[in-house]
Amino acid sequence: MPKLIRLLLASALCLTAAFGAVAQDHSDAAKENPRQVADDIIKEAGQHLGKPYKYAGNGPESFDCTGFTCYVFNKSGYKLSRTSSDQAKNGREVKGGIENYQKGDLIIFGGRSTKKTPGHVGIFIAADSLNKSFTFIHASSSGVTISHSDEPYYAQRFLGVRRILPDFPPEEKKKEKEIVKAPEEHVNLLELLRGKSGAARDSVIAAITERTLVLFPDGTWAFLDENGKYKEAAGDRDFILNADGTWRTEEASTAEFYTVRAGDTLGKIARKFNISVDSLLEMNGLTKKSILHLGDRLRVR
Repeated sequence: MPKLIRLLLASALCLTAAFGAVAQDHSDAAKENPRQVADDIIKEAGQHLGKPYKYAGNGPESFDCTGFTCYVFNKSGYKLSRTSSDQAKNGREVKGGIENYQKGDLIIFGGRSTKKTPGHVGIFIAADSLNKSFTFIHASSSGVTISHSDEPYYAQRFLGVRRILPDFPPEEKKKEKEIVKAPEEHVNLLELLRGKSGAARDSVIAAITERTLVLFPDGTWAFLDENGKYKEAAGDRDFILNADGTWRTEEASTAEFYTVRAGDTLGKIARKFNISVDSLLEMNGLTKKSILHLGDRLRVR
């Protein structure tokens, strides 16, 4: 082989190693709907929930954090670099807030002792409805699990997000928004409250007439004042929406939540916390036809 050709090949190999590129051919996966590929990645990741952590573990019986992401992405035709510092260079940077993240993005965290240096990675699952926090799946020191970005340990070490898959097409993002849009046949809240009994009805109507009532996905609620700031609801009662379109208030209590894992059913979760399925449905505004998704947070107390 001529010397010039040997030098060119050597240079190409060095550049690939230096930049930690996604080297494996994934042209077939790229031709598919990237949202479907992301779903496949999260589904594969969920199959390993509970598997133990092992330093340098490449799977499938045990993993370390980058061994886990490498294994899961490789199943969909994407080869990642093996270290967290190199995975922090894979793909492309996702700028902006949580609203710009998409399922399957790599989440980069600082290490245990060096918070500002990449030392841990996870895979983005979904943001909450207010884009204030998100869930991700990863191989932590306690094994493969789902965590939340607002947990203090991870909130203090969050460094950024890298995108390995193609961007979701604009029309897909539009469809996602339409899913959470209330059907046109639903009546508004004032109409819903008309004719309902209960001492709190008048105060609720007065509140939504004067201020916006905001329901948060973690079961809390607050008012939005004229300056656009949240104000905690006064009093010692919780406001609860039922699945049948009714509402009620009850004595405030410390709520307990559970994160849905692979293989969970409504019945299995209810038995785990010694409550009835009907109670579980009522607390979360669900029906028996509701579909559970990996990473959903359900109130169980």
